[in-house]
Amino acid sequence: MDKRVRDLKKKIEYYANLPYITTLVQQDDGHGIYYLAKVIELPGLMMTGDTPEEALAELESVRREWIETNLKLGNKMPEPISSSRYSGKMVLRMTPSLHETLATVAELEGVSLNQYMISALSRSAGRAEIMIKERKAPYNKSKK
Repeated sequence: MDKRVRDLKKKIEYYANLPYITTLVQQDDGHGIYYLAKVIELPGLMMTGDTPEEALAELESVRREWIETNLKLGNKMPEPISSSRYSGKMVLRMTPSLHETLATVAELEGVSLNQYMISALSRSAGRAEIMIKERKAPYNKSKK
């Protein structure tokens, strides 16, 4: 077996076994409900099915072939999004007036500015997650 073929097979195996994030969304195109499964990090890798299980099985059946095709085309293969990439620490720039307002509200609440911002961000993220799940977020609406 040629070295290029062996290298390609190793790469395919490597990427096929990475823990990519798979999503499953119920859709309704006006002709009935179906399910869309896709891999977040691999654009264009998506499949549909009449049931959640069918959509996921279809996605898995083409994943390796999709990876192989993209590697053969010389496309850059992304690594999975990993929570280990996030330390929990970030620098955030804001206007001085917003900084003052947040610090004042935190003081009134009797918590540190850091704790207040974590709480506010958590509440906001929770609302966004609920909106996405209920399909109220504009970027996640089903086609009618």
